[in-house]
Amino acid sequence: MNSEPLARRRIVVDGSNLATEGRTLPSLAQLNEAIETFLEEYKGFTAEDVTVVVDASFGHRIDPSELRQFEDAIEHGEMVTPPAGAVGRGDGFILRIAEKSGALVLSNDSFQEFHAERPWLFEPGRLIGGKPVPGVGWVFTPRTPVRGPRSRSVTAQSKREAKAAAAAEAASDQPATDAVEADTAAPPARRRRSARAAVADPAPALDTVDTDDAYEEVDGQKAGRATKAAKAAKKAPAKKAATKTAAAKKTAAAKKAPAKKAPATKAAEAAGTAPPAKAAKATKATKAAKKPTKKAAAGTAEPAAKAARATKKAAADAAAEPAAQDGRASGHGDALNDPMTFITFVAEHPIGATMEGVVASFTSHGAHIDVGGMLCHVPLRGLGDPPPVKARSVLTKGETRTFELVSLDAPRRRAELTLPGVGDSTTG
Repeated sequence: MNSEPLARRRIVVDGSNLATEGRTLPSLAQLNEAIETFLEEYKGFTAEDVTVVVDASFGHRIDPSELRQFEDAIEHGEMVTPPAGAVGRGDGFILRIAEKSGALVLSNDSFQEFHAERPWLFEPGRLIGGKPVPGVGWVFTPRTPVRGPRSRSVTAQSKREAKAAAAAEAASDQPATDAVEADTAAPPARRRRSARAAVADPAPALDTVDTDDAYEEVDGQKAGRATKAAKAAKKAPAKKAATKTAAAKKTAAAKKAPAKKAPATKAAEAAGTAPPAKAAKATKATKAAKKPTKKAAAGTAEPAAKAARATKKAAADAAAEPAAQDGRASGHGDALNDPMTFITFVAEHPIGATMEGVVASFTSHGAHIDVGGMLCHVPLRGLGDPPPVKARSVLTKGETRTFELVSLDAPRRRAELTLPGVGDSTTG
């Protein structure tokens, strides 16, 4: 059955996607069959209206018998590959062509990482998908992109950046005196709390910062409030501030003391009611009992402390690592995630933690896992012992599985995962 002809326009084909549909490796024959069937079904298009884009590794993954035909197609302009180092790789190149020419896109990909910057993907009929059905052949149908975790993450980040930019523009247009007057009009109790907060905690630690709250704080910050806080900090004598801080620490220690010193108190009571010799023995017994307890506690806390230090170091390295304009970390190859996504992930997931993730894609040596917008990597050695030959034999694209965080690579903003119970999860 022929579909209704569409308005005359171009069609950009995601060649790597269609050639691999239902297969492990791409097939040039399957791609050619898909394009021929599409042109027969949609009479509004001709071969001159089709632009086929394949990724740079396509020629290395097809069957050797198809290599000569593929090279001829590239030479005659029947297929194109993205330029080396293109941002967004093949997907970004496909969407750029479609955007520039107003073309439709023939692909089963949802292009989630581009939803924020290219909302036209959701226009009716702009995206068409296709699958080979056994006994029927290729079937094509209009699609709507799927909004998954990656889509929600980039969309939320885009909104935050737009909000911050609007706030910065508004602040630059408003004189500083207006900001001071607005802050002066605020309730006195609120101004005092702001001044105390500025003195007590001028720079929160990186691992305690909530990134979403940090954005809101930047958006709502006013010049007048900062001025009042600075004046209050200057007027408070350093000696008095130190005295209050010491008093606060002693008060907190006094509150915790009854629970911690209960054994010592019992020993002291026993010593007061017993003869001197027995009191001395009771005191020695109490001291001896404390020593193994401290050692045991230290032994138990040591692995957790190491994991915490590694997590904090990864977050600090990611924050200090400068990002190049094309989204790559300078001198460390392609960065898998943007800095804010990586820092947020590190703050929420210490090494050794388990989490749920969605299988986003497969690589030649493992798979990429989407954990709340953070793209992590699980190598083949993390999928079984011995490792499987292919990640597809263990994982299914789009499924949700539980993984364990093994290590963090701050310069490249990457995280390595493993299936729980596979290998030594404490390494890395």
